[in-house]
Amino acid sequence: MTQVFKKSDALTHWAALPKDAPLRPHAIAYKSRGSTYGHDGVRVEGSRDFIDAVLGRLSDLLDMESDDTRISISYQTVEARPGKDHNGGEYVCYLKFHERGPEARIANRVFGRAA
Repeated sequence: MTQVFKKSDALTHWAALPKDAPLRPHAIAYKSRGSTYGHDGVRVEGSRDFIDAVLGRLSDLLDMESDDTRISISYQTVEARPGKDHNGGEYVCYLKFHERGPEARIANRVFGRAA
């Protein structure tokens, strides 16, 4: 059953969250197939300045690029729908986190991880 929060409840919940809670996304299993919808991830859209400011505040997530996990990132411009304006939102950035396979884990430990 879908749970929908009223705006006031969601804002109260958000305001009460600790500012220093660790970001520990669950990585998508190695060789997982199918949709990644619902897995831990981030989607930010809008102006480049806004997206960059949000990413700057999420810099702890860079630790997910490691010998054991990798970050899947897509940062690109978006096309307006026919007959619609951008209204200032010309970019989108998606982040997902994946487990590395056993071969990559070994290679990263032996040869070092390529950025």
